[in-house]
Amino acid sequence: MERIPPSGTFKMFELANRLESEGKRIFHFEVGQPDFPTPDNIVKAGVDALKQGFTRYTSSRGIPSLLQAVETFYGKRDIDIDGGKNVIITPGAKMALFQGFLSTIDAGDDVLILAPGWPTYRVMARTASAKPVDVNTKPGYELDEEALKNAIDKSVTALVISSPNNPTGGILTTEQLKIIFDLAVDHDFAIFSDEIYEAIVYDGNIQPSMLEVDPYLERSLVINGFSKTYAMTGWRLGFAVGNEETIDNMVRIQQNTTSCATSFVQHAGVEALGGDQSSIIQMVKDYQQRRDVITDLMNKIPGVSCVNPQGAFYVFPDFSAVGLSSQTLAELLLQKAGVCSTPGIVFGKKYDSHLRFSYAASITDIQEGIAVLAEFLLNLY
Repeated sequence: MERIPPSGTFKMFELANRLESEGKRIFHFEVGQPDFPTPDNIVKAGVDALKQGFTRYTSSRGIPSLLQAVETFYGKRDIDIDGGKNVIITPGAKMALFQGFLSTIDAGDDVLILAPGWPTYRVMARTASAKPVDVNTKPGYELDEEALKNAIDKSVTALVISSPNNPTGGILTTEQLKIIFDLAVDHDFAIFSDEIYEAIVYDGNIQPSMLEVDPYLERSLVINGFSKTYAMTGWRLGFAVGNEETIDNMVRIQQNTTSCATSFVQHAGVEALGGDQSSIIQMVKDYQQRRDVITDLMNKIPGVSCVNPQGAFYVFPDFSAVGLSSQTLAELLLQKAGVCSTPGIVFGKKYDSHLRFSYAASITDIQEGIAVLAEFLLNLY
């Protein structure tokens, strides 16, 4: 347990909730959770499944209709997988990633993480008794090929990437994914590609999948799910796509831990992937509008620099001019101004001058919260 620290995000979230219970106005920018409701058609599918008695165990791999829905989902993009062999349905994408780590990584291995990166990657690596090693990217999560090459040695067995990226919102291009894949082949390591935000991209961009670069699943395990795209965080439904051996090993872990993903939730997942997508399209349009507002407001604050995100729903501004650690600044902002964010240090040691803000909030809250932030910094200067 000494290898598992508390979540930096939820630490701030719980402190914010305590202050809120004391009557303080809090602007919540810390938790990466859509503020939209789950679309009605998905809710109806889940309720109907309950009424029809889908409340028992399922196969640990997942129900056949959802495995087929995942296969069809990728087939529409000309990505050929076998849902019965290459897919596992899990209780959330986190569990898919964790099972992938346990199926692939041995104690003493090095696991490279393109940084800044979601802190849970490091925790999972340590839980598997492996060593997480950050490989810093250029601003906006642009791949630094030389930094990656310099980090690779014979003790490296895996690399974790996330695109669109949490916390920067940057995306990796097809060319960058090809560079990563070629290095994995040359140096014999696995790639964990976290694609949970792949549908939330802006300005006409399309996020390529690692499955397009590695169609035979030689090196890659792709992690995806329903929480972000379909506003289903509390439903806990995710999946992984990989080669048959890795997926079979993950099924064995699931058999001996969670048994299966929740039965009626899996039926809702079938509707999510195959049903009406209009509400998802509207969500992304709303996120892009919020992105434009928060990025503009951040860059108007003296001493603050904010790269424009291409996807996800986070900004990762740099507060170097303030001269405080990210933890100190985050706590001051919360306690003195009621603005809750996540310290940049949890995403990598290099990013202690940054804070992460989620813009999964109303435009009104964004405008008011960033105005409070700007006033606080002005007084601090």
